[in-house]
Amino acid sequence: MALRPAGQYAAVTTADEPTVIEFRRSRGREVGFLATALPVLAVALAVVNLASGDPWWDGLWLPLTWFLLWGFFRGVARPPSSGQRPGLPLRLAVDHLQVAGPGERTLAIEWSNVARAEISGWWYPVLAIEPADPDRTRPPIARWEWATYGQSRPYEIRVPLVYLSPGRDQLRRELARRLPA
Repeated sequence: MALRPAGQYAAVTTADEPTVIEFRRSRGREVGFLATALPVLAVALAVVNLASGDPWWDGLWLPLTWFLLWGFFRGVARPPSSGQRPGLPLRLAVDHLQVAGPGERTLAIEWSNVARAEISGWWYPVLAIEPADPDRTRPPIARWEWATYGQSRPYEIRVPLVYLSPGRDQLRRELARRLPA
């Protein structure tokens, strides 16, 4: 890597921007959330115990048990073969948006064909995408083909954004930049 003399800066152009941005599920974000939430729950339980007159340590094993059960039942309730691919749910390319769906299928929607793309939810954020013309997607989608929990429109595609890296804020910025006004 060559160093530039002081005062000379490289011009930032569209060629310097990445052509494809991949949003992946991050095991580090999931572990970080759990590592933060477990002590917070333990402190909250200790405060409740002290307020009720019980020893502060009474029942501190409960948050750990809840997280273990939550992790186990989450895998049972949503096995990888039933829905979104665990690794790469979303890819933003220069000319289209790609969504990984059930099985090994990937759906590509051109930016000009995106009628609606909005992020909703705070605890469980979801990206809802709706194509303007379902026959122009690659491959074309049928009514309710990508049906998931919470879907309210026949061609809506819902992508869970939990533990997504690089993050929801960057996804919002990229969608605002790439979607037609």
